[in-house]
Amino acid sequence: MAGWRAKVPTSNLALWPTILSLVYQVAPASILDVGPGHGKAGILLREYVGSPPIERLDAVEGWEPYVTARMRALYDHIHERDVMLLSAEELAVYDLVLMVDVIEHLTKEDGLALLERIPGRVVICTPEVFFQNPEARTIWTEEHRSLWCLADFGDRVEADASALGGVVVRLGPLTPR
Repeated sequence: MAGWRAKVPTSNLALWPTILSLVYQVAPASILDVGPGHGKAGILLREYVGSPPIERLDAVEGWEPYVTARMRALYDHIHERDVMLLSAEELAVYDLVLMVDVIEHLTKEDGLALLERIPGRVVICTPEVFFQNPEARTIWTEEHRSLWCLADFGDRVEADASALGGVVVRLGPLTPR
């Protein structure tokens, strides 16, 4: 694939002030950005959420061609694999997991299983209508597999800031069973 550059899909810019506000309110010291795209969250989180400073900002990217030198400069560490392969122990080191335009790429069953393995807070942004990415024909990580609504997140919803064409929620930490 020498010389091949992936066209990375992006997220709705209008939703980012809301996303950043939900993250800022909890002042996480460590964040995992799932499916970082161009690294927009890496830039915005360090500029607008870093007080107190974010001590660790990592990413997980399942499609290797999306991992660029720029992304490596923005994040402290990049897990180059499918997020579904991260263990509960690996996910537990983060105060907050950011999933912007990610959860719709998982089946409901897989998405709920992933959320059950994340003990800390999670900020999720997902489209409020189902559509398919054109890139899904050639890039397996781009296929939309589910549509989510507020009710899908159950009693873990800590803050609902849905608006402007997206479901935007912060899920609280898992409670012991």
